[in-house]
Amino acid sequence: MIAVAPDTGRWMLTFPGPAGSHGEQDAVVVERQAGYGPHGHPVYEDADRAVRVEIEDGGLVHVLDLVGRPVPDTPVHAVPLH
Repeated sequence: MIAVAPDTGRWMLTFPGPAGSHGEQDAVVVERQAGYGPHGHPVYEDADRAVRVEIEDGGLVHVLDLVGRPVPDTPVHAVPLH
């Protein structure tokens, strides 16, 4: 069975700064792509194709690919855009 994220085609992702710091957070908008990720949930990418993620029900983010940015130590925050 394939689960689907809430009915949204776009999400705002917030990448936290380094753990234990108060640095700026990085934000990016991702849009729904065809197909599903390894956990069976929809795949999303940003316009530059530098960020590719799988988003579960409730907004849990699995990072699939990041180009030009480190993989975060803490979870990526996702907010649906309507």
